[in-house]
Amino acid sequence: MNIDYFKKTSGYMIDGMWYPRVTSIIQTKSKPALYYFYAKAASYKEAEEKKKKAAAEGTEVHELFEKLVVGKPVKVPPKFIGIKQAFDEFLQQYNFFTKGDWLERRIRHPLHRYAGTFDMLAEINGTLSILDIKTSASVYDDYRLQTAAYVYALNEEPWVLDEKGNKTLLHKDVEKRYILWVNQIRKCQKCTAKLRLRSMGDKAEKGSATCEHKWGNIEAEWELIDFDDPKDKENHIEKDFQGFVHCKGLWEWDNRKILEGIGYL
Repeated sequence: MNIDYFKKTSGYMIDGMWYPRVTSIIQTKSKPALYYFYAKAASYKEAEEKKKKAAAEGTEVHELFEKLVVGKPVKVPPKFIGIKQAFDEFLQQYNFFTKGDWLERRIRHPLHRYAGTFDMLAEINGTLSILDIKTSASVYDDYRLQTAAYVYALNEEPWVLDEKGNKTLLHKDVEKRYILWVNQIRKCQKCTAKLRLRSMGDKAEKGSATCEHKWGNIEAEWELIDFDDPKDKENHIEKDFQGFVHCKGLWEWDNRKILEGIGYL
């Protein structure tokens, strides 16, 4: 692989040094759900097209939420009525604050030598937190590694970079990690099935296999998932970060030749 292409697609230049991206590092980890997705598709081409549609939808959903929370004018496309409802319900239920300087900013960890771009920093019920918006079918363990890497980077070097390289300092530590999982559905009026509405193709779930479904109006479906809930013994950011560090070690081994060529190793 061409070194310049690898550097561009797998990392960032910050203060004259190249750092690998968190998301590139995590790609080394096995993804059973992704393998299942490809196996179910009629062809590789179809699977790739669906992935592109899902990624585009995710970008649109992120942009919609960002405009809502910073007070920009929002024109909601009809296809996102349920998503907008989910965001409205979330903002009504939680004490939420963010600002433009906290949206999609670049960060780095100088000691572990990685960088990344988080979705959003926000104060949720008064606690400074990393918030990631997801529209995926499920909330995967990869997100735990990703958000832990962001929190450790921010608390090691408490500033964020905008697109022009300008730094904004943070004045307190990031304490929590949340995933805001949003979807929109239509419920069957005859059984317990629900139709999950996605640009990559709607999907009926649960309910009766013999039912001739009669779908109702579009509804919101959302959940704020706390990766650091003290009630859950499995939620330990230290373990998640160690998982990321181990993943990074494997990623470095997989790419050792090109990383040696770059001078990273």
